[in-house]
Amino acid sequence: MNFSFNRYVFMAMLCMAVPYLQAAGVQDVSVTSSIWKVVVSLIFVIAFIPACLWLMKRFQFAQMKLGQSDIKIVNVQSLGTKEKLMLVEVEGERLLIGVTAHSISHLRSFPSKGKSFASMMDEVDRESSNDNKNNNEGAQ
Repeated sequence: MNFSFNRYVFMAMLCMAVPYLQAAGVQDVSVTSSIWKVVVSLIFVIAFIPACLWLMKRFQFAQMKLGQSDIKIVNVQSLGTKEKLMLVEVEGERLLIGVTAHSISHLRSFPSKGKSFASMMDEVDRESSNDNKNNNEGAQ
């Protein structure tokens, strides 16, 4: 009888301990699954950022194709932190404009697709040097 009593006590204690053991196992499983959820979420976010950037770039490219503008920036030359020269083509005519932080100035107009920007600038230099020579000769 002593043996059966010990057996019943053992079974009762085991039955009482099973929920605690299961809770400890469930807690370990839940901690492990929580860590995996965090890792998977982090991987998703890291993959999501480049995917969004790619989509934005693709949509901008599509908008540029659909909204073809009559104004094209042919060349930009930076002159300082906030100053630049821009060669802009509008309706078949090229315009040289100066852009600063406070103003935009039209400097010169050129026929479209005639010459390169560098050759146009050389021509302007020659014209200005000829004007300077003429002014100097006229002053003498």
